[in-house]
Amino acid sequence: MKKLLLACLLLSAETVLAQLPTSSFAVSSPCPASARNPSQLYQIAQDGSMQPIGTVQSSANSNRLIINALGYNQADQSVLYGMRVEQQSLANFTTFVPQLYRINLSTAVADSVGPMTPPPTPPASELTPTTGSQTATDVRQTLNFVADSGPDGTYYVGGATFRVIFSTFFGIPLPATAQVTDVRLYVGTVNLTAVAAPAWLRLNTTDPATAAVVESFRSQTEAYIRSNGSGPTPEGGIQDWVFDKETGNLVSYLGLTDEYLTVSNPRTAPVAVTTPVATPLPPTTSTDKNIGSMFSDRFYNVYAVRAATGEIFRIDNQTGNYTGRSYGAALGCTRGDAVSFRDALPLPVKLVQFRARATAEGVRLSWTTASEQQVNYFAVERSTDGTSWAPVQRVKAGNRPNGQQYAILDAAPLPGISYYRLAMHDENGDVAYSAVLSVSRAGKLQVYPNPASTTIQVDLPLTEGGTTLELRDMQGRVVRQQRLDAGSSSAELRTAGLPGGMYLLRVSQGSTSTTARVVLMAP
Repeated sequence: MKKLLLACLLLSAETVLAQLPTSSFAVSSPCPASARNPSQLYQIAQDGSMQPIGTVQSSANSNRLIINALGYNQADQSVLYGMRVEQQSLANFTTFVPQLYRINLSTAVADSVGPMTPPPTPPASELTPTTGSQTATDVRQTLNFVADSGPDGTYYVGGATFRVIFSTFFGIPLPATAQVTDVRLYVGTVNLTAVAAPAWLRLNTTDPATAAVVESFRSQTEAYIRSNGSGPTPEGGIQDWVFDKETGNLVSYLGLTDEYLTVSNPRTAPVAVTTPVATPLPPTTSTDKNIGSMFSDRFYNVYAVRAATGEIFRIDNQTGNYTGRSYGAALGCTRGDAVSFRDALPLPVKLVQFRARATAEGVRLSWTTASEQQVNYFAVERSTDGTSWAPVQRVKAGNRPNGQQYAILDAAPLPGISYYRLAMHDENGDVAYSAVLSVSRAGKLQVYPNPASTTIQVDLPLTEGGTTLELRDMQGRVVRQQRLDAGSSSAELRTAGLPGGMYLLRVSQGSTSTTARVVLMAP
């Protein structure tokens, strides 16, 4: 059960092959667990990068905390909820009770909202009795790594109880004789609007495949206790679960066995069923296949994080099948969890390229997508300062699974430097933006009067940089030249004394040059 005694969950991310949901957050703490590194709160960008918010610390005493099992209340998107992780051992695993914290998403400051008391010990009549010189220790645990929340603010947390029977020698329990019996799993519910202790319901694990998962954990725990804590820590089984917004079930990908566990009716009569995954996650070179964290988006996509590598995979919410969408791993070994608010969505389009290029006709803008899902339209927007934006043109999305190419022309561009971005609007009204591009576009060169006699007035296409005016005759000889300071928008060029006829006026501004025909009348 995800290192029930020494919990360690891994999460990391890097540039993705497909976009992650918006409104997604993570807490992570670099391994090893023995280092007691505090959790960092991050917002997960759509490209998979982690944008730090701060170190999670208690508002009561500024102690830095290690947090896991994230949840949220849709009614208040300024905070997340998570349980404090304590290093557990044989000395404290019967007494440890995790605290639930409310974490500010702007400051990472955490307020304690109460203990997550474990499930009650079952009645003695339902437990394996001791005989002779045996003694029993009844263990109750809130699993501070297994939790998620539904959109209504119900926080679903995992719990377990089991009995450890020891033979004794002069009244002293002998660890080598430990027998773990009566393992029971529970689903606890907590109202995050008015936090109180979890209301626990026993999880029905009579499904044979689920019973095998429980038995594997039981035998690992027994071996660990018999080694007096020196052997391998129990792992495998349920590492985390996520609330499936489509079905109302809790689901968990079991990485060691490539199985998918589904808990139906989690609020009223939870029943677990475990099925093999037909399309499992890609193979890994690591010996640890555990899934450390899971989260979801509003399109019912579920994301599983591989513990040892930090890779993130998108899986089908009902079958657990790998969808072919995967993400990288940049943070290395960390402990933590991730969560997405109800309105979180994957960027509806995978944008491969967005370009803006000045041409003689205006500014040509083009973009290419690799995939599109539930996109309504694209809107090209323009700005003079990169802050205030105005629409240029709207293009209906093709919504082709393999993407397509688009192009428009801004036929009335602004003079000078303009900024462009692409707004991608999904069918639910949400919008995501591309990177901002800048384009330097000359305005129209104006020369008047034309024909002229003694002077011509020149309105410049650009005001940036220095300007050189050259008037050439039809043999290419420069007959008049004038240099202007940066910032000039117009100039007067004297033409008195020149023979009548056709001339070419060349205006050079930086790397841009513009030419106009000028007719001079005979004196």
